[in-house]
Amino acid sequence: MPDNSSKFNSSIQLDIPKWINAKYFEKKSYIVKTMLDDDKGGTLINSLNLFPKEKLMYEQILPQLEQFYHVLGKKVKFAPNCQWIEQKSNRITIVLEDLNTKKFRNINRLKGFDMPHMKRVLEKLAEFHAASVMWYEKYGTYPDEFHKSYLPANYQKSKSYQARVQSYKAAMATWGLEDYDKYMECIPNAEQFVNAAMSCFNSDPAEFKVLNHGDFWSSNIMLNYTSSGEVNQIRFVDFQLCKWGSPAQDLWELIVCSVVSNLRISEFDHFIRIYHTHLLKCLRVLNYTKTPPKLSDLHISMLKYGFWGYSTTFTQLVLILLPSDKDASLLKLIQPGDEGNKFRHKAYTNPLYVRAMLDILPFLYRRGILNF
Repeated sequence: MPDNSSKFNSSIQLDIPKWINAKYFEKKSYIVKTMLDDDKGGTLINSLNLFPKEKLMYEQILPQLEQFYHVLGKKVKFAPNCQWIEQKSNRITIVLEDLNTKKFRNINRLKGFDMPHMKRVLEKLAEFHAASVMWYEKYGTYPDEFHKSYLPANYQKSKSYQARVQSYKAAMATWGLEDYDKYMECIPNAEQFVNAAMSCFNSDPAEFKVLNHGDFWSSNIMLNYTSSGEVNQIRFVDFQLCKWGSPAQDLWELIVCSVVSNLRISEFDHFIRIYHTHLLKCLRVLNYTKTPPKLSDLHISMLKYGFWGYSTTFTQLVLILLPSDKDASLLKLIQPGDEGNKFRHKAYTNPLYVRAMLDILPFLYRRGILNF
Protein backbone atom coordinates (compact mmCIF):
# COMPACT_ATOMS: atom_id res chain seq x y z
CA MET A 1 0.00 0.00 0.00
CA PRO A 2 1.07 3.63 -0.44
CA ASP A 3 3.52 4.83 2.20
CA ASN A 4 1.88 6.61 5.15
CA SER A 5 4.94 8.70 5.98
CA SER A 6 5.60 12.23 4.89
CA LYS A 7 7.76 11.97 1.78
CA PHE A 8 8.89 14.62 -0.66
CA ASN A 9 11.56 15.58 -3.16
CA SER A 10 13.98 18.16 -1.87
CA SER A 11 16.08 20.10 -4.36
CA ILE A 12 18.20 22.97 -3.13
CA GLN A 13 18.86 25.64 -5.74
CA LEU A 14 20.97 28.76 -5.25
CA ASP A 15 21.08 32.04 -7.17
CA ILE A 16 24.69 32.01 -8.31
CA PRO A 17 26.34 35.39 -8.97
CA LYS A 18 27.37 35.74 -12.59
CA TRP A 19 31.03 36.18 -11.64
CA ILE A 20 31.15 32.67 -10.13
CA ASN A 21 31.86 29.88 -12.57
CA ALA A 22 28.72 27.70 -12.67
CA LYS A 23 30.74 24.55 -13.31
CA TYR A 24 31.56 24.41 -9.60
CA PHE A 25 27.90 23.96 -8.68
CA GLU A 26 25.74 20.89 -9.08
CA LYS A 27 22.03 20.39 -8.51
CA LYS A 28 21.22 17.58 -6.06
CA SER A 29 17.86 15.90 -5.48
CA TYR A 30 16.91 13.68 -2.52
CA ILE A 31 13.91 11.84 -1.12
CA VAL A 32 13.14 12.85 2.46
CA LYS A 33 10.92 10.64 4.64
CA THR A 34 9.84 11.80 8.06
CA MET A 35 7.25 10.84 10.65
CA LEU A 36 3.82 12.46 10.60
CA ASP A 37 2.78 14.87 13.32
CA ASP A 38 0.23 13.49 15.80
CA ASP A 39 -2.46 15.95 14.64
CA LYS A 40 -2.01 14.79 11.04
CA GLY A 41 -2.65 11.11 11.64
CA GLY A 42 0.75 10.25 13.05
CA THR A 43 -0.46 8.81 16.36
CA LEU A 44 -1.76 5.57 14.84
CA ILE A 45 0.95 5.24 12.21
CA ASN A 46 3.76 5.90 14.66
CA SER A 47 2.31 3.41 17.14
CA LEU A 48 2.98 0.66 14.59
CA ASN A 49 6.75 1.30 14.79
CA LEU A 50 7.07 1.55 11.03
CA PHE A 51 9.85 4.13 11.03
CA PRO A 52 12.08 2.37 13.58
CA LYS A 53 11.86 -0.73 11.41
CA GLU A 54 12.73 1.15 8.23
CA LYS A 55 15.57 2.95 10.03
CA LEU A 56 17.01 -0.42 11.04
CA MET A 57 16.64 -1.71 7.49
CA TYR A 58 18.55 1.18 5.92
CA GLU A 59 21.15 1.53 8.67
CA GLN A 60 22.03 -2.10 9.18
CA ILE A 61 20.15 -4.90 7.47
CA LEU A 62 20.07 -3.80 3.81
CA PRO A 63 23.83 -3.10 3.70
CA GLN A 64 24.47 -6.49 5.28
CA LEU A 65 22.21 -8.26 2.77
CA GLU A 66 24.08 -6.63 -0.10
CA GLN A 67 27.42 -7.48 1.51
CA PHE A 68 26.71 -11.22 1.25
CA TYR A 69 26.95 -10.82 -2.53
CA HIS A 70 29.71 -8.19 -2.54
CA VAL A 71 32.21 -10.45 -0.77
CA LEU A 72 31.66 -12.94 -3.60
CA GLY A 73 32.44 -10.28 -6.19
CA LYS A 74 28.82 -9.75 -7.22
CA LYS A 75 27.47 -6.22 -7.48
CA VAL A 76 23.97 -6.43 -6.02
CA LYS A 77 21.83 -3.51 -4.83
CA PHE A 78 18.38 -3.81 -3.33
CA ALA A 79 17.50 -0.25 -2.37
CA PRO A 80 18.39 3.40 -2.93
CA ASN A 81 21.44 4.67 -1.09
CA CYS A 82 20.66 6.06 2.32
CA GLN A 83 22.39 9.44 2.64
CA TRP A 84 21.46 10.38 6.20
CA ILE A 85 19.32 9.28 9.14
CA GLU A 86 18.42 11.41 12.14
CA GLN A 87 16.40 10.63 15.27
CA LYS A 88 15.48 13.61 17.45
CA SER A 89 12.65 13.97 19.95
CA ASN A 90 11.13 10.64 18.86
CA ARG A 91 11.04 11.81 15.25
CA ILE A 92 12.95 9.79 12.66
CA THR A 93 13.98 11.37 9.36
CA ILE A 94 15.52 9.38 6.51
CA VAL A 95 17.20 10.98 3.48
CA LEU A 96 17.58 8.76 0.41
CA GLU A 97 19.05 9.21 -3.02
CA ASP A 98 16.47 10.20 -5.62
CA LEU A 99 16.35 7.24 -7.99
CA ASN A 100 14.66 9.41 -10.63
CA THR A 101 18.03 11.08 -11.23
CA LYS A 102 19.30 7.68 -12.40
CA LYS A 103 16.28 7.20 -14.66
CA PHE A 104 14.52 4.72 -12.38
CA ARG A 105 10.75 4.76 -12.62
CA ASN A 106 7.62 2.79 -11.79
CA ILE A 107 5.48 1.01 -14.34
CA ASN A 108 1.84 1.98 -14.86
CA ARG A 109 0.11 0.38 -11.85
CA LEU A 110 -3.17 0.10 -13.79
CA LYS A 111 -1.53 -2.18 -16.38
CA GLY A 112 0.94 -4.22 -14.33
CA PHE A 113 4.10 -6.13 -15.24
CA ASP A 114 4.30 -8.16 -18.45
CA MET A 115 6.23 -11.44 -18.55
CA PRO A 116 9.73 -9.99 -19.21
CA HIS A 117 9.26 -7.58 -16.30
CA MET A 118 7.89 -10.28 -14.02
CA LYS A 119 10.82 -12.57 -14.71
CA ARG A 120 13.29 -9.88 -13.66
CA VAL A 121 11.28 -8.77 -10.62
CA LEU A 122 10.83 -12.35 -9.40
CA GLU A 123 14.56 -13.00 -9.78
CA LYS A 124 15.36 -9.82 -7.85
CA LEU A 125 12.93 -10.85 -5.12
CA ALA A 126 14.64 -14.26 -4.96
CA GLU A 127 18.03 -12.51 -4.53
CA PHE A 128 16.61 -10.45 -1.67
CA HIS A 129 14.97 -13.43 0.04
CA ALA A 130 18.06 -15.62 -0.32
CA ALA A 131 20.26 -12.96 1.29
CA SER A 132 17.73 -12.59 4.12
CA VAL A 133 18.03 -16.32 4.83
CA MET A 134 21.81 -15.99 5.05
CA TRP A 135 21.38 -13.03 7.43
CA TYR A 136 19.32 -15.28 9.70
CA GLU A 137 21.96 -18.00 9.53
CA LYS A 138 24.75 -15.56 10.43
CA TYR A 139 23.11 -13.17 12.91
CA GLY A 140 20.25 -15.20 14.34
CA THR A 141 16.64 -14.19 14.84
CA TYR A 142 15.51 -10.90 13.35
CA PRO A 143 14.48 -8.22 15.88
CA ASP A 144 11.03 -8.49 17.46
CA GLU A 145 9.44 -5.89 15.20
CA PHE A 146 9.98 -8.21 12.23
CA HIS A 147 7.85 -10.91 13.84
CA LYS A 148 4.87 -8.88 15.02
CA SER A 149 1.49 -8.66 13.32
CA TYR A 150 -0.95 -5.81 13.74
CA LEU A 151 -4.74 -6.00 13.67
CA PRO A 152 -7.12 -3.39 15.09
CA ALA A 153 -8.50 -4.10 18.56
CA ASN A 154 -12.06 -5.47 18.62
CA TYR A 155 -11.94 -6.16 14.87
CA GLN A 156 -14.87 -8.56 15.24
CA LYS A 157 -17.05 -5.62 16.35
CA SER A 158 -15.69 -3.24 13.74
CA LYS A 159 -18.39 -1.28 11.92
CA SER A 160 -15.76 -0.53 9.29
CA TYR A 161 -15.30 -4.17 8.32
CA GLN A 162 -19.04 -4.81 8.33
CA ALA A 163 -19.57 -1.83 6.04
CA ARG A 164 -16.87 -3.04 3.67
CA VAL A 165 -18.34 -6.55 3.44
CA GLN A 166 -21.81 -5.17 2.84
CA SER A 167 -20.55 -2.93 0.03
CA TYR A 168 -18.45 -5.75 -1.39
CA LYS A 169 -21.33 -8.20 -1.60
CA ALA A 170 -23.57 -5.58 -3.18
CA ALA A 171 -20.92 -4.92 -5.82
CA MET A 172 -20.37 -8.64 -6.45
CA ALA A 173 -23.99 -8.93 -7.50
CA THR A 174 -23.23 -6.61 -10.44
CA TRP A 175 -20.06 -8.32 -11.67
CA GLY A 176 -21.71 -11.03 -13.75
CA LEU A 177 -20.19 -13.89 -11.77
CA GLU A 178 -21.56 -17.33 -12.57
CA ASP A 179 -22.94 -18.91 -9.38
CA TYR A 180 -22.80 -15.56 -7.59
CA ASP A 181 -24.37 -17.03 -4.41
CA LYS A 182 -21.56 -19.60 -4.15
CA TYR A 183 -18.93 -16.87 -3.94
CA MET A 184 -20.94 -14.53 -1.74
CA GLU A 185 -21.21 -17.24 0.91
CA CYS A 186 -17.40 -17.52 0.95
CA ILE A 187 -16.76 -13.91 1.95
CA PRO A 188 -15.46 -14.14 5.54
CA ASN A 189 -17.11 -12.39 8.44
CA ALA A 190 -14.91 -10.37 10.79
CA GLU A 191 -14.07 -13.28 13.08
CA GLN A 192 -13.17 -15.53 10.16
CA PHE A 193 -11.06 -12.75 8.63
CA VAL A 194 -9.11 -12.25 11.86
CA ASN A 195 -8.58 -15.98 12.39
CA ALA A 196 -7.35 -16.43 8.82
CA ALA A 197 -5.00 -13.46 9.16
CA MET A 198 -3.54 -14.71 12.42
CA SER A 199 -3.00 -18.19 10.97
CA CYS A 200 -0.56 -16.61 8.51
CA PHE A 201 1.67 -15.58 11.41
CA ASN A 202 1.98 -18.95 13.10
CA SER A 203 5.62 -19.90 13.43
CA ASP A 204 6.50 -23.36 12.17
CA PRO A 205 10.22 -23.93 12.91
CA ALA A 206 10.47 -26.51 10.13
CA GLU A 207 9.16 -24.16 7.47
CA PHE A 208 11.39 -22.27 5.05
CA LYS A 209 11.23 -18.56 5.89
CA VAL A 210 12.55 -15.33 4.47
CA LEU A 211 12.38 -11.63 5.26
CA ASN A 212 9.38 -10.47 3.24
CA HIS A 213 9.34 -6.93 1.93
CA GLY A 214 5.74 -6.88 3.18
CA ASP A 215 4.39 -4.26 0.78
CA PHE A 216 5.55 -5.77 -2.47
CA TRP A 217 3.66 -4.23 -5.37
CA SER A 218 4.61 -2.19 -8.41
CA SER A 219 4.80 1.27 -6.80
CA ASN A 220 7.48 -0.03 -4.41
CA ILE A 221 9.52 -1.48 -7.28
CA MET A 222 11.59 0.90 -9.40
CA LEU A 223 13.33 0.01 -12.64
CA ASN A 224 15.64 1.56 -15.18
CA TYR A 225 16.24 0.39 -18.71
CA THR A 226 18.93 -0.19 -21.32
CA SER A 227 19.02 1.84 -24.52
CA SER A 228 17.21 -1.05 -26.22
CA GLY A 229 14.32 -0.92 -23.73
CA GLU A 230 15.17 -3.98 -21.64
CA VAL A 231 15.10 -3.91 -17.84
CA ASN A 232 18.54 -2.94 -16.58
CA GLN A 233 18.45 -2.49 -12.79
CA ILE A 234 15.78 -2.88 -10.10
CA ARG A 235 15.48 -1.25 -6.70
CA PHE A 236 12.92 -1.77 -3.94
CA VAL A 237 11.66 1.10 -1.78
CA ASP A 238 9.58 1.50 1.42
CA PHE A 239 10.80 -1.08 3.94
CA GLN A 240 8.35 -0.29 6.74
CA LEU A 241 6.39 -3.56 6.68
CA CYS A 242 9.15 -6.16 6.42
CA LYS A 243 8.13 -9.44 8.02
CA TRP A 244 9.93 -12.72 8.73
CA GLY A 245 7.81 -15.58 7.40
CA SER A 246 6.86 -17.61 4.35
CA PRO A 247 7.84 -16.08 0.97
CA ALA A 248 4.21 -16.68 0.04
CA GLN A 249 3.37 -13.24 1.43
CA ASP A 250 5.48 -11.30 -1.10
CA LEU A 251 4.61 -13.70 -3.92
CA TRP A 252 0.86 -13.43 -3.40
CA GLU A 253 0.92 -9.66 -3.24
CA LEU A 254 3.15 -9.28 -6.29
CA ILE A 255 1.14 -11.66 -8.47
CA VAL A 256 -2.29 -10.44 -7.38
CA CYS A 257 -1.54 -6.71 -7.41
CA SER A 258 1.07 -6.13 -10.10
CA VAL A 259 0.68 -8.47 -13.08
CA VAL A 260 -1.11 -7.68 -16.33
CA SER A 261 -4.62 -9.04 -16.11
CA ASN A 262 -4.37 -11.75 -18.76
CA LEU A 263 -1.26 -13.33 -17.15
CA ARG A 264 -2.13 -13.21 -13.46
CA ILE A 265 -3.91 -16.59 -13.37
CA SER A 266 -2.74 -18.27 -16.58
CA GLU A 267 0.94 -17.91 -15.59
CA PHE A 268 0.53 -18.21 -11.81
CA ASP A 269 2.34 -21.54 -11.45
CA HIS A 270 4.98 -20.43 -13.94
CA PHE A 271 5.72 -17.37 -11.79
CA ILE A 272 6.31 -19.60 -8.78
CA ARG A 273 8.71 -21.75 -10.78
CA ILE A 274 10.67 -18.71 -11.99
CA TYR A 275 11.07 -17.51 -8.42
CA HIS A 276 11.96 -20.95 -7.08
CA THR A 277 14.58 -21.62 -9.78
CA HIS A 278 16.37 -18.36 -9.07
CA LEU A 279 16.03 -18.75 -5.31
CA LEU A 280 17.91 -22.07 -5.46
CA LYS A 281 20.57 -20.49 -7.67
CA CYS A 282 21.08 -17.63 -5.21
CA LEU A 283 21.21 -19.95 -2.20
CA ARG A 284 23.90 -22.02 -3.95
CA VAL A 285 25.91 -18.88 -4.77
CA LEU A 286 25.66 -17.77 -1.13
CA ASN A 287 26.79 -21.23 0.08
CA TYR A 288 23.60 -22.08 1.94
CA THR A 289 24.23 -25.41 3.64
CA LYS A 290 20.72 -26.45 4.68
CA THR A 291 18.19 -28.24 2.50
CA PRO A 292 16.47 -25.65 0.29
CA PRO A 293 12.71 -25.76 -0.29
CA LYS A 294 11.39 -27.90 -3.12
CA LEU A 295 9.07 -26.41 -5.72
CA SER A 296 6.25 -28.49 -4.26
CA ASP A 297 6.99 -27.01 -0.82
CA LEU A 298 6.56 -23.54 -2.25
CA HIS A 299 3.24 -24.44 -3.88
CA ILE A 300 2.03 -25.91 -0.60
CA SER A 301 2.94 -22.69 1.21
CA MET A 302 1.02 -20.67 -1.40
CA LEU A 303 -2.06 -22.74 -0.51
CA LYS A 304 -1.38 -22.69 3.21
CA TYR A 305 -1.07 -18.91 3.21
CA GLY A 306 -3.66 -18.32 0.53
CA PHE A 307 -5.34 -15.77 2.79
CA TRP A 308 -2.75 -13.30 1.48
CA GLY A 309 -4.27 -13.84 -1.96
CA TYR A 310 -7.76 -13.00 -0.75
CA SER A 311 -6.84 -10.13 1.58
CA THR A 312 -4.77 -8.32 -1.04
CA THR A 313 -7.68 -8.39 -3.48
CA PHE A 314 -10.06 -7.12 -0.79
CA THR A 315 -7.91 -4.18 0.33
CA GLN A 316 -4.84 -3.40 -1.76
CA LEU A 317 -5.90 -4.33 -5.29
CA VAL A 318 -9.13 -2.38 -5.15
CA LEU A 319 -7.16 0.83 -4.47
CA ILE A 320 -4.30 0.04 -6.85
CA LEU A 321 -6.67 -0.31 -9.80
CA LEU A 322 -8.51 2.97 -9.17
CA PRO A 323 -7.61 5.21 -12.13
CA SER A 324 -7.40 8.38 -10.03
CA ASP A 325 -4.73 8.75 -7.35
CA LYS A 326 -6.71 11.31 -5.37
CA ASP A 327 -9.50 8.79 -4.80
CA ALA A 328 -7.21 5.99 -3.64
CA SER A 329 -7.78 6.50 0.07
CA LEU A 330 -7.67 3.65 2.56
CA LEU A 331 -9.51 5.86 5.06
CA LYS A 332 -12.40 6.28 2.64
CA LEU A 333 -12.46 2.56 1.92
CA ILE A 334 -12.90 1.67 5.60
CA GLN A 335 -15.11 4.63 6.56
CA PRO A 336 -18.65 3.64 7.65
CA GLY A 337 -21.58 5.76 6.52
CA ASP A 338 -22.86 7.29 3.30
CA GLU A 339 -19.57 8.82 2.15
CA GLY A 340 -17.76 5.53 2.64
CA ASN A 341 -20.53 3.58 0.91
CA LYS A 342 -20.35 5.90 -2.10
CA PHE A 343 -16.60 5.51 -2.40
CA ARG A 344 -16.70 1.73 -1.92
CA HIS A 345 -19.35 1.36 -4.62
CA LYS A 346 -17.12 3.30 -7.01
CA ALA A 347 -14.07 1.23 -6.07
CA TYR A 348 -15.70 -2.22 -6.06
CA THR A 349 -17.51 -1.65 -9.37
CA ASN A 350 -14.49 -0.12 -11.12
CA PRO A 351 -14.26 -2.04 -14.46
CA LEU A 352 -10.54 -2.73 -13.99
CA TYR A 353 -11.18 -4.27 -10.58
CA VAL A 354 -14.20 -6.24 -11.78
CA ARG A 355 -12.18 -7.68 -14.66
CA ALA A 356 -9.48 -8.79 -12.24
CA MET A 357 -11.92 -10.32 -9.77
CA LEU A 358 -13.72 -12.34 -12.43
CA ASP A 359 -10.41 -14.22 -12.79
CA ILE A 360 -9.10 -14.13 -9.22
CA LEU A 361 -12.18 -15.13 -7.22
CA PRO A 362 -12.87 -18.39 -9.15
CA PHE A 363 -9.12 -19.19 -8.98
CA LEU A 364 -9.09 -18.80 -5.20
CA TYR A 365 -12.28 -20.84 -4.94
CA ARG A 366 -10.90 -23.70 -7.04
CA ARG A 367 -7.83 -23.92 -4.80
CA GLY A 368 -9.89 -24.07 -1.61
CA ILE A 369 -8.53 -20.76 -0.37
CA LEU A 370 -12.00 -19.33 0.27
CA ASN A 371 -12.92 -22.06 2.76
CA PHE A 372 -12.89 -19.75 5.76
